[in-house]
Amino acid sequence: MDPADPHNPEHADHPILETIEIATEGEDCDECVRKLREPLMRIPGVQSVSVDLARERVIVTFDARRTHAPDLHDAILKSGYKPAPIAD
Repeated sequence: MDPADPHNPEHADHPILETIEIATEGEDCDECVRKLREPLMRIPGVQSVSVDLARERVIVTFDARRTHAPDLHDAILKSGYKPAPIAD
């Protein structure tokens, strides 16, 4: 990896924050929010998680140097919900 690359974790002195919105299926209550939020917040690098029940979306801000979108999708699946095929 190029040492000048800002994504090089060996020379990182600050997080590279990304925010993604993941369409999900099946959540419709406050308990669902808790079940989705807790496993996502345990992933290293995740800074914040919010759930939009009305739109069935999970909005996650994370450090791209410490985790990646597939890790977030895996956590959603393990929580008993599933990422939707397409976000509107």
